[in-house]
Amino acid sequence: MATLEKIRNRMGLLVSIVIGMALLAFILGDLFRGGTNLTSDQFELAEINGVSVDYRNYQQRLEDALENAKTNSGQSTLDDQTRYQVRDQVWEQLLQERIMGEEFDEAGVNVSTEELKDMVVGNNIHPQIRQAQAFQNPQTGQFDPERVKMYIAQLQNDPEARSRWMAFEQSLKQQRLNNKYYAAIQKGMYVTDSYAKQAAIEQQKKVDFKYVSIPYTDLKDEDVTISDADLKEYYEAHKKMFKQEEALDMEYISFSIEPSPEDIQAIKSEVESLIPELKDSEVEAQFVAATSDEPFDPKYYKKGEHENATLDSIMFTQEEGDIYGPYREDGYFKVAKLAHVDERPDTVKVRHIVLMPTEQRGAQQTQALADSLTKELESGADFATLAEEFSADQETAKKGGELGWRKVEEIIYSEALLDAGVNEVVQFPTNQYIFIAKMDEVGKEVKQAQLAVISREIVPSEDTRDRVYQKASKFAAQHNSFEEFNTGIEQQGLVKKQANNLNPTSREIAGLENARNIIREAFFTEENQIIVDRNSQSPIFELGDNYVLGVVTEKYEEGFAPLEDVRATVERAVRKEKKAQMLMDKMNDALANSSNIEALGSALSVDVKMSEGVSFGAFSVPGLGIEPKVQGVAQALNQDEISSPIEGNNAVYVIQVTDIQEPGDNLNIAMQKQSIQRNYLTRVQREVFEVLKENAEIDDKRINFY
Repeated sequence: MATLEKIRNRMGLLVSIVIGMALLAFILGDLFRGGTNLTSDQFELAEINGVSVDYRNYQQRLEDALENAKTNSGQSTLDDQTRYQVRDQVWEQLLQERIMGEEFDEAGVNVSTEELKDMVVGNNIHPQIRQAQAFQNPQTGQFDPERVKMYIAQLQNDPEARSRWMAFEQSLKQQRLNNKYYAAIQKGMYVTDSYAKQAAIEQQKKVDFKYVSIPYTDLKDEDVTISDADLKEYYEAHKKMFKQEEALDMEYISFSIEPSPEDIQAIKSEVESLIPELKDSEVEAQFVAATSDEPFDPKYYKKGEHENATLDSIMFTQEEGDIYGPYREDGYFKVAKLAHVDERPDTVKVRHIVLMPTEQRGAQQTQALADSLTKELESGADFATLAEEFSADQETAKKGGELGWRKVEEIIYSEALLDAGVNEVVQFPTNQYIFIAKMDEVGKEVKQAQLAVISREIVPSEDTRDRVYQKASKFAAQHNSFEEFNTGIEQQGLVKKQANNLNPTSREIAGLENARNIIREAFFTEENQIIVDRNSQSPIFELGDNYVLGVVTEKYEEGFAPLEDVRATVERAVRKEKKAQMLMDKMNDALANSSNIEALGSALSVDVKMSEGVSFGAFSVPGLGIEPKVQGVAQALNQDEISSPIEGNNAVYVIQVTDIQEPGDNLNIAMQKQSIQRNYLTRVQREVFEVLKENAEIDDKRINFY
């Protein structure tokens, strides 16, 4: 009942009735079936509604999810941002399984084995399976259930594929449970004609009104007396406004690690020393790969194509083998060799087969298929037939893989085709796809040039890094308390920066790279203490190209912020309330002797203004801004009726309605009804889990591990 009450408070009577009628819940994942209460505290990642979550189980899930992300992206490694996103996704999934699962168990909603089988090989095939190319008959292009059965039978010989398939089936099961839940709620929701009609009227009814207003800023703050009792009364009445999560504020200084003039000159000299070998090299691609910080660019450029104007000019005015540089560009020292100048086609006629990993066919199987198809084509197999059967590019597959005539620069694998020649089959892998392609014809030839560029990033040397580290170490040793930390900053003229409202899962601090470690350690540090890495016992954190020292200045416990912490906010709100009452009293006195709004304006020495076309459903009021109380009163007044003073967001108002434009008889009640229904359904899908999560008891201990 507590959950239903929470939903009722957030979503209104209609949705709470629907929930009561449906009395359904969500999914429970296998991780929690049977519970994990025997997990030792050492490996407890979290406690959700009294049930412990084992770090090792979560970590295994995370590793599986990271491997899936690599497979889906076609990359062997993932950047930090992607890893963080995957970690958060696994955590959210875990929360959903636990929180929604409890509701689910109580309601007895499930997906039976037979129901799951029906989605996979039965009469009600899931769309993901039906649409999978691997399960389509190559002759008819239609879904073939026998191919699904054959694939499943083969899984016994491939443990990796079998594991992926089982995870896929579990995802289908969870989707079905979600669908059941939402379908039940949707069928239980109902909008009456009278409610829809009232909503339509509120949207279309418009009023014009005159008004007078006195803004709160007309009263000086010092003219308003506020007592501690006033503050306490407001704080207690609005306590929910001051709910806060666990967080902290920190201050820090950074010692930037920048290349010294000696470092810059040394890197330039390194590049210069490579010029003789680059000039003599006959296989520039290999030499660049062995010596450059940036990969070899195999592209042939036409006149005007290269982004560096100087290089673009050199390519067509110098001789093959000529050297340009060293030159400085985008944080690198570079030297360029005009490697090759050729007359080359600018267009090609191409056909291709595109392969990509799927949930049913992993990266290794996809590569094996690519190798097999390449061999068949080299042995004379018909390209069009294989493209129609296997290519993931459905648009070209229908045409036997033909792309037609394309500019060379539009095709990612054009250099491989040109190197191979007409009618030769090439295989070209990328992060996401494997292309098997053949060039049928070439277009006209134009002069094009290829550069071989060696780049060396301008970075600090180890000696420079050591010097900066020693500087940071000296500061840390001489200023090892909160007071000394601040004194040292002032004495040395350093710049102290702030990072406020960091929560236990925060990962970023503006201007610092890879800040997660110092944030994490800050939560194990007391207020007004220097942050120390518990592993190295050092207060110095290497964050990208900075050595950072920090202190925790304030910590906020989860719950309600104390009155003293929010005193300024409460004072502003109380002062506004008191100003509003003072102004309403003043307006009421003037109203008693005013027969119309013009007389009221004269008595108050304020102008009478006009606002037109105001509807109840509008976001704001013309001339006033966001003033929902004024909108509500305007809709309720009769023609020429004068309101009582209205406490608004920015001022106190008195209004007089001058014209009412009632909606016509052609109200589209059915359309309004559908609009309200869609809005409720969207809110259900978006908010139900958030309500359940808010009501759950979650002790998140991820900070102990990540």
